[in-house]
Amino acid sequence: MMDRDTREPFCTSLRGPSAKRRDGFGAMSHRRLHGLKPELETLLKRFGVGQITRSGKRVLCIVASIVNLPQIEHACGARFMLNMRQVLRERARDLCREHAGTVAMSGEHMLFVFDALPYACRARSDMDMLPAHLLDSILTRLSERPVRFGAAVAFPLMQASIGRFDDEPFDIASVNSALSVGIAAGDSQAQFAMDTRVAESVFGAMHDGLLDFDLEPICDAREPAATLYLEALLCKKGDALRERHRIGSEVRALERLGVVRRLDRWGVGAIIDRLRSNPDARLGCNVSARSAVVDGWWALVFATLACEPDVASRLTVEITETFPLAHLDATREFVAALRSLGCRVALDDLGHDFGSLRNLITLGVDIVKLDRALVAACRDDGPAVARFAQLIELAKVCASSIIVEGIETRRDAQIACASGATGLQGYLYSSAAN
Repeated sequence: MMDRDTREPFCTSLRGPSAKRRDGFGAMSHRRLHGLKPELETLLKRFGVGQITRSGKRVLCIVASIVNLPQIEHACGARFMLNMRQVLRERARDLCREHAGTVAMSGEHMLFVFDALPYACRARSDMDMLPAHLLDSILTRLSERPVRFGAAVAFPLMQASIGRFDDEPFDIASVNSALSVGIAAGDSQAQFAMDTRVAESVFGAMHDGLLDFDLEPICDAREPAATLYLEALLCKKGDALRERHRIGSEVRALERLGVVRRLDRWGVGAIIDRLRSNPDARLGCNVSARSAVVDGWWALVFATLACEPDVASRLTVEITETFPLAHLDATREFVAALRSLGCRVALDDLGHDFGSLRNLITLGVDIVKLDRALVAACRDDGPAVARFAQLIELAKVCASSIIVEGIETRRDAQIACASGATGLQGYLYSSAAN
C-alpha cells in the first residue's frame, strides 16, 4: 500500500511481541471470560475480546483515525498537519515493531494488521484480551505526546476500531467516520494555543507520575459517620510534601481540544488499580460527558472490569457535565455498559450549567449528585428549601441515591436530610476526614 501524500510504500515487517508495557495501565486479570451475560458478551465483542480464540484466525485488523486533522489545520496550518501525519506514521511503525504488526496509512486513516501466531504460546486469557490490549496501545502510544513543528504544538485526537473483513469490499474511511471533530463556533487560534499549553502541562504531569487524587468522603445521610464511598478528585503533586493542586478547571481545556478521553481513561485505570490493591475500598472517579461513549478508548477498561466483578462492584463512575451531552443515546449506552459490568454510575452536578431534567430522566443512572449551589441557595430562602425538596423527590423517581454536594455546615446537612437526601458531601466531612 502506498501513502497517498508521499507515494512511498508504508509498511512495517512483522516481528514478535515485546514484553515491555508503556501504556501505564495496571496488570490485567488472568481470569478467563466465561459465563458472561449476553449484554456483556455483545459489548466485549465490539472490541474483539475473545475473537481470536473463538474464530481461530491468526490475523487481527484495527483501523485508527486522526479525527482532529481539520481542527489542527485550521489552528496550525496545512504544513503542520502534514508533519503530524509523518510523526504519527513513525509512532505507528515503532508500535508495530513491538507487537508483531504491520501498518499502512491513507490520509487520516491507518490500517494495522497484527499476527496472532507469536502470542499463541500464551494463556487463553491473554489471547482473549489481545484485541483490547492492542486497541489501547494504539490509542495511547499515538496520542500520548504532542506533535511539534516550528513554534506550533498540537495533540492528535485518535480513535480506533476493530476492522471487520467479510466478503464485502472494505472502505477504510467508513470505519471511524462518525467520530470527526469540528471547530466549535467562537474557537480561535489563540484559544487553541492556550488550551494546548494547558494540555501539555496536564499530560506532562501524567507522564511524569505527578498526577494523584484527593479523596472526599460521600457520607450516609442517616449516619454521617458511615462512608458510602470516596470520590477521587484529580490533582497535581506540588513541590512541598503532601502539596496538591486540583485540576478540575484545567480539564475544560482538554474538553475543548477533544483530548479529554486520554485523561479520563488514565484516571479510571488508576482507580481500578487502587481498588484491586485495596479490597475494602469503594471509590468514585469523574469522567467528562465528552468521554461518555462506548469506543476503543474504553476497550481495556471494560475488559478488565468484566474479568474482575469484585472491582467493578466497588467502582462508581461520575459523569461530569461541564460540556453538554451532545449525543444522549451514546451516553445512555455508556451508562448501560458500565452498569452491566457491575459498576454504579452517577450524574454529577445536577442543576449546574448543562445539567437538565432530560438527562436525569433518560440516562438511567444509579446516583444523582445535586450541585452545591442548590443547598447554598436554601440557607436564607424558605421557598428555595421547598423547591429543593421537590427536586430531590423527582430525582428519587429516576435514581436510587441522591447525594447533595456543598455541605459546609450542620445546618446544610439538616436541610439536605430533611429534604430527603440519601448522601452528603462537602467541606463539613472532608475537613474532618483530612
